[in-house]
Amino acid sequence: METVAARTAPVELTRLTGLTPLSATTGGADSQEIYNVLRARWGVVAPVELEPGVPAWLVMGHAEICDISRNETRFSRDPRNWRWHYDSLLSERSALLAISPREPRSSSYHHDGETRRRLRKPLDDGLATLPEKAVVAQVEEVSMRLIDDLGTDGEADLVPAWAKKVGFLTITSLFGFDQETADQMMVDSGHIIDHTGEAAQARERMGRSLMAHVLSRRASGGADLTAAFVQHRNFENDREIADSMAVPLIAASEFLTAWIALTLRLLLTDKRFAARWTGGRIALDEVLDEVLWREAPAANTPLPRYAMQDVVLDGKLVRKGDPLIMAVAAANQDPRVHTGDSWDEVGNRAHLAWGVGPHRCPASRQARIIARVAINRLLSELDLELAVEDHDLAWVPSPWVRHPQGLPVRYRRARSTGSEM
Repeated sequence: METVAARTAPVELTRLTGLTPLSATTGGADSQEIYNVLRARWGVVAPVELEPGVPAWLVMGHAEICDISRNETRFSRDPRNWRWHYDSLLSERSALLAISPREPRSSSYHHDGETRRRLRKPLDDGLATLPEKAVVAQVEEVSMRLIDDLGTDGEADLVPAWAKKVGFLTITSLFGFDQETADQMMVDSGHIIDHTGEAAQARERMGRSLMAHVLSRRASGGADLTAAFVQHRNFENDREIADSMAVPLIAASEFLTAWIALTLRLLLTDKRFAARWTGGRIALDEVLDEVLWREAPAANTPLPRYAMQDVVLDGKLVRKGDPLIMAVAAANQDPRVHTGDSWDEVGNRAHLAWGVGPHRCPASRQARIIARVAINRLLSELDLELAVEDHDLAWVPSPWVRHPQGLPVRYRRARSTGSEM
């Protein structure tokens, strides 16, 4: 990475046209196809479109993502540093505003340095004190409720009926939300990450629900994560609490949906992995890790980094204020860190699925517990068979996450318990 004061480079973002939409990287049957095309043409840093007419740099190298993510003084998360943000490039209905608003929200997600540290600590503290037994018990309760809703045997689509619900309903219950509010926030979160025309309105609705819940807990108290946030001295006002709660809730809705759906797909379509797991030769955690290597549920990190000065990166002139998207799914297949042999990677957790640096996901332990317990419970209770060919699966249109839109299965109740959790 080379710093420049003023120079001409062979590639400059705002001079490029006909760029590949970012959503093309997540929507195909082959998760690496478009990344490979971009890498062959541009190298490990490629220009893409976030929305029509909204360009950004896509960073696909493992080492480059690590360098950028660890250096918040040179690559900021604060959207005020986006140099096109205040002109006509983004309409008021842009789905990007739900993720990268013109003014940063009051959470660590949109800040750097001391402000980030102050706002991040309540989340770290709350999750650290959350008993694992409580998480496991909540996942088991939600899982069995959803399985019972399916009935004894028949057909179901495991994405809307299972994967989309189990993680989000577990997290919202740990925050103390009622079922009706949780259901609405689950829909709103989907709009935000799927990049629909309802994204901005969905984020506003979600914000109102969060604030109402914070005010309720401030008045009544409680023993859930929301009450712990309300009591934390690092928060200066209720807006900071509500904004900070949104981050794990949206991540739970979309990252966990993708991780669970992709893991189920792997076990239903890859006989090698299914046989090794059911035969007790690998643990479910190793199957979960293989998914993080192969697919990376959060394929492209939703919030850009913004260059704080002109730099040359992989031969591209990145101007001050240019947005950079971290292509985690591409970086996890970087031949410099990944052999491509699944069996060589068992136990290797050098993937970037959780991020790296000061903004690394704070809930990786809890997410793994939820995914492991939920999938183990589902596969212990039901015999499943994919009802369509794998190549017929459609993929969500989100530019950020990758998972099948549906997993149609035939199922029947009760087989012997699979591998240990």
